[in-house]
Amino acid sequence: MSDFTVRRYRPGDEVAILALFNGVFSEDNPAYVPRSLETWRHIYGNNPAGAEILVAEDEAGQLIGNYSAIAYHCSVRGERLRCAQAVDTCVAREWRGSLRKNSVFVTMARDYCEIFGETNEAYTNEYMFGLPNEKAFPVGTRIVGYKPVHCPMPSLVREFDRAWVDEMARRSADVEVTDSDGTDSELQALGALFEAHVNEVPLGLWKDADHLAWRYRGWPEGPYRCLLARRGGELVGALVYRLGWMGQPIVPLVDWIGPGGDASAIAGLLARVGDITLAAGGDKLETWVTPGASQRPTLVEHGLFHQDSLFNLCIMVYSELFDLPWAIDNWVLTMGDSDIY
Repeated sequence: MSDFTVRRYRPGDEVAILALFNGVFSEDNPAYVPRSLETWRHIYGNNPAGAEILVAEDEAGQLIGNYSAIAYHCSVRGERLRCAQAVDTCVAREWRGSLRKNSVFVTMARDYCEIFGETNEAYTNEYMFGLPNEKAFPVGTRIVGYKPVHCPMPSLVREFDRAWVDEMARRSADVEVTDSDGTDSELQALGALFEAHVNEVPLGLWKDADHLAWRYRGWPEGPYRCLLARRGGELVGALVYRLGWMGQPIVPLVDWIGPGGDASAIAGLLARVGDITLAAGGDKLETWVTPGASQRPTLVEHGLFHQDSLFNLCIMVYSELFDLPWAIDNWVLTMGDSDIY
């Protein structure tokens, strides 16, 4: 096998990256829908936290590998820092088949950790995370160095009927729930609500207005909707959701913003999304709420039940501010924090 080199992304690489990505992920998958350049540019080019991308080239300058991570700002004990999610790693077929220390994949992963993960004056992530599928999990944990956190990732689900929706409405008589228009002012209010309760997110993504606009309002392939709960005119909670996922008749509740212990606000959001789900012909809600999330006891109180998801949550800790056991107990992660939903 010829030599190869690994380097940082340069503007213009996205065309070759996308061609490689679509080629790799369409192998033996006739149902694969190619990712568009618009989507790629939104995920990486429009990301307010920046881009973290490495590429591998052969001796002729042909792109043969890509190691991309979605960058984020995050909360670590209430301090606004940085983290990333590894998502779009791929290697050309003829360069696969080996996980030796000098293979394309392992070299890209090692170089990524050195450039973006190790604390230095120029750049640092406190942690990197991923939700590897069954095939990627052993490689990520054995070769790359990810540590399992919640395997499988826990879901809360509810198959419901009109009686449950009416009960949620009864529990939320003091709350008014409306649809969000997604305006800049509403996103600013949601960001302020997040920051007012950032103590409930000791470890997790930082949901300011820029992040919310990029992740939900502008996402090319995500028809997200948002509900706002107010009490006496004051914003007290919000829920981001979507109708259906990957052809499945479920309504994913992808993000929660606001105090997790506000039982009537969360009941009001559930009542409204339940109404919308029934009107659309569905009867199942699903959400990810990690064990340390403040919303979890409230959602269980309102009748949602534990169910294992299909995914494994793993972390690579670079920070000196926390360790793996603390992350297991304190990490708050939602569906919308991943690229899966």
